[in-house]
Amino acid sequence: MTTLDKIIETFTHQIKSSGIIEIEDIPNIDLYMDQVTTFMDKALERYKRYDEDKILTKTMINNYTKAKIFPAPIKKKYGRTHLMLLIMIYHLKSVLSIRDIGILFQPVLSVKSLDEQDCLIRNIYEGFLKLQLTTQQFMQSSAEGIRDNTTPAKDILEEYQDEKIKRILLVLLLAIRANAEKQLAERVLDTYF
Repeated sequence: MTTLDKIIETFTHQIKSSGIIEIEDIPNIDLYMDQVTTFMDKALERYKRYDEDKILTKTMINNYTKAKIFPAPIKKKYGRTHLMLLIMIYHLKSVLSIRDIGILFQPVLSVKSLDEQDCLIRNIYEGFLKLQLTTQQFMQSSAEGIRDNTTPAKDILEEYQDEKIKRILLVLLLAIRANAEKQLAERVLDTYF
């Protein structure tokens, strides 16, 4: 088994092990900041690159509140919809700027009624969960497609005998794909928001 095959096999296994946090898995009680960061660290642990990485810190959450992309806690406590927003922000922050995330959520956060805001956030989160499942299936197919002999990327990688070069090219391929999707997300945001 080549290095590429090992990487893809490990990655597809990680995708199958999910990192999706269902609404029922989110505490239905209000949490203090320390409890929020502990929950997020455990719930999104699959996304850590290194064990010592932090998913979200108190400073990050406070900065999101100051930037108005995240509602302030109520009596220093965060509810279920706060956690749903934080989970979505976590997934967005590596792709979009804080400003862009603010623009994206502005239509929801500008709603005056907290009940209506909670309902909107819950609906968005439910759609987010469905998109995550679909994306996991796509990512698994995409990762396996890199190994597939019929893909142009596989042909290019196979041109090189040196495993170090293949690994570098694989990272470049994935970065090119990620950058293209990031640019597409920014264009959609600029066009519709």
